[in-house]
Amino acid sequence: MKKNIIAFAIASAVAAPVVMADAPVVYGIANMAVQANAFATKNLGSGPQSPGLAVNSVASRVGIKGTEDLGNGLKAIYQMEFNIDLSGNDSKQMNARNSFVGLAGGFGTVLMGTHDTPLNDTPLKMSQPKDLFNDGITDNGNVVKVLASGGEVRADNVIAYVSPSFAGIKLVAAGVSGTADGKGGAEDSELADAYSIAAMYGSTKKGLYLAAAYNGGDGFKDAEEMRLSAQYATGGLVANVMYETQENKGAAVVASAGYKMGNMMPKIKWADTSESKNSGKDGSVTALGLDYSLGKKTTAYIEYTMFDKDFTKGESVESTAVGLMHKF
Repeated sequence: MKKNIIAFAIASAVAAPVVMADAPVVYGIANMAVQANAFATKNLGSGPQSPGLAVNSVASRVGIKGTEDLGNGLKAIYQMEFNIDLSGNDSKQMNARNSFVGLAGGFGTVLMGTHDTPLNDTPLKMSQPKDLFNDGITDNGNVVKVLASGGEVRADNVIAYVSPSFAGIKLVAAGVSGTADGKGGAEDSELADAYSIAAMYGSTKKGLYLAAAYNGGDGFKDAEEMRLSAQYATGGLVANVMYETQENKGAAVVASAGYKMGNMMPKIKWADTSESKNSGKDGSVTALGLDYSLGKKTTAYIEYTMFDKDFTKGESVESTAVGLMHKF
């Protein structure tokens, strides 16, 4: 679980908007979809889901965040975020997501708490390019997890540092004490039983974006991880590629592109692995989708995914999702 360390990097993504407001801000995402195919929804979905044709909650969540001006350019920042399963399939309502408290100033940002790993969230996840299929069956974290037996995890007991931008380059470092899932090892824990580091250049919103992230330390139960990412965004076009390797596990390549035309954005994603050593999931995944903006905060979407026969060790499997997402 400690591979989640990467989530520290995410801190930078969260810290920026948080520092902009002094009053607590309530935010969240309500995302529901009609999903078809037992294999995909059972094995790749986010949280407990119904097999076959069903209505499922897709990483819906609610949170509160804010800042307090401490003077002399120093701010206290905080965030508490919780998962909400709108479908009622998950009996564990309101389980914690990214939650932390920290300080921000000219020196950068220091955070302590629970956060995604930058792989999909620790510096690993935070370092990833824009995921056009985020939170769904073909979310970068789901694809990498299944193809190469790795993926993104939310880490507990995190202390993270996010640097200011230096000529467009931002650095992130995080340590996890004990076990990333908070189970055992506390008596012998250190601040960096597991650690994650990342360097990012540019912005995922416009122009060239480059990133590299690494997870290491004795705290990793399975393997060390490295992720390299590149993206170019201009006008309505977004195109990116990501390569991840996991020691003693395998490697995966994920590429995606989308082009916004008015209220619509057609998109495509392709992922493949040729050296999955333990998962037995050598194969590829192809996804096609269309987003339609109903407003600034509301999007309707349809996504079609095909898992090839090498991936499923049998027949090719297809999955379709038709959903509605509202951000607040």
